[in-house]
Amino acid sequence: GMPTRDYAEPAWRDWGQVIVAEDLDEAYRIADSLAFEHVQVFTEHPREALTRMHDYGALFLGEDTCVSYGDKVIGTNHVLPTLGAARYTGGLWVGKYLRTVTYQEIVEPSSSADLGEVCGRAARVELFEGHARSGDARVWRHRGTDFPWIDEAQTAGTAAP
Repeated sequence: GMPTRDYAEPAWRDWGQVIVAEDLDEAYRIADSLAFEHVQVFTEHPREALTRMHDYGALFLGEDTCVSYGDKVIGTNHVLPTLGAARYTGGLWVGKYLRTVTYQEIVEPSSSADLGEVCGRAARVELFEGHARSGDARVWRHRGTDFPWIDEAQTAGTAAP
């Protein structure tokens, strides 16, 4: 027997599956829906899986490409999404360690006013009144549209746009 039998046997017993599909289309749909960490493809045209599947940690194409190679010797990453996480993320790669920064700049006042209207509506749906008023302030500044809260703030002498 295998020296890892004490670990492998209960894993297979408790979690192992054999799924029989009617045809290759169904097999791809099933595999994609399960979003497994490792997917071995032993078909006549294994590269077809590259266009037929989207949710997996790593694909191993053809009978000569085994999961063990990916884990140990061919350089692809072994830190892969488990428990269906491949539906929304991929394996660990250098980009996960890079700091990504973004910036935004609206240069046209009319665009700021247009965005302000949308921002006000969207933010109020989520009860983010501060965000809504930030959008309102730009509509007021660039279009002169009145908002009751602006009049109240000006009357009270508190901060207004």
